[in-house]
Amino acid sequence: IVTDMPDSDEGLTRTAGLLGTIRPSFFGDYFDVRVHVKPTNLAFTSKALEMHTDVPAEELAPGIQYLHCRRNSVEGGRNLFLDGTAVANDLRREDPEAFRLLAETEVPFYNEHDTIDMRARQRVIELDHNDEVSGVTISQHLADIFDLPQRFMDAYYPALVKFGRMLQDDKYVMRFTLQAGECISFDNHRVVHGRAAYSATSGERYLRGTYTDRGELRGLYRAMVSEGRFR
Repeated sequence: IVTDMPDSDEGLTRTAGLLGTIRPSFFGDYFDVRVHVKPTNLAFTSKALEMHTDVPAEELAPGIQYLHCRRNSVEGGRNLFLDGTAVANDLRREDPEAFRLLAETEVPFYNEHDTIDMRARQRVIELDHNDEVSGVTISQHLADIFDLPQRFMDAYYPALVKFGRMLQDDKYVMRFTLQAGECISFDNHRVVHGRAAYSATSGERYLRGTYTDRGELRGLYRAMVSEGRFR
């Protein structure tokens, strides 16, 4: 969490620019998380937002996400975060078959409104070349109809439900309130986030968001290590 952020659009641009290049999504270069008159996403309402990762309807979802809190005087709306990799690894130990199904099966996600019709298939649990968990992809509000054979769904869906319930377990979830002037940055392929519902008439809540990619961040880290700036 970066503190003492200026209350300006430029503040987020400069902060994200320290770690990479702004990575547009189908929202554009930036997105505004507040109540919209005609919301195109559950995040643009005051309702609770289930634990999720962002933009699964893109073939390659953005890597690093930034949420700059500009205003927050509402009742409710606590931010929820957890380490999705930790939850996936616990599922692997507790139920290897459920883990296998989520790691091997691609399921559809979509985002359709106005001139946008984005669709992609993702594995809920991502594995790297060493068979280690490298991230997760989860989003109930952007999931499409699972076009899988019914007999397969009879096994797959309970596995997904079990993982979803684990993502709500208090032993994983961190709950706190971002304050105006704070910006949280996190790995969108590893950190699962959500939001409690809030009263839209009790004040103002406005977060501005953007993305960069993980490869740039990792490259920057390696360069700084080689220069002796990290040890």
